[in-house]
Amino acid sequence: MKLKFATVGAFALILGACSQQEEPAPVYITPEYDKVGNPSCPAGTQLATTEAGQTVCDPVAQ
Repeated sequence: MKLKFATVGAFALILGACSQQEEPAPVYITPEYDKVGNPSCPAGTQLATTEAGQTVCDPVAQ
């Protein structure tokens, strides 16, 4: 009985390790807005718009 559980557990572990991984979603920084409503981003990032239409700060590729 223990051998059966060990075999099933090893099989599940192998399937889990070989399963297709999802591509990680990009992490964006929320821009800061001045009194007039103009967005600005910290150093090392640039202002960008996502496909959903959100204004975000995207890291600059080096």
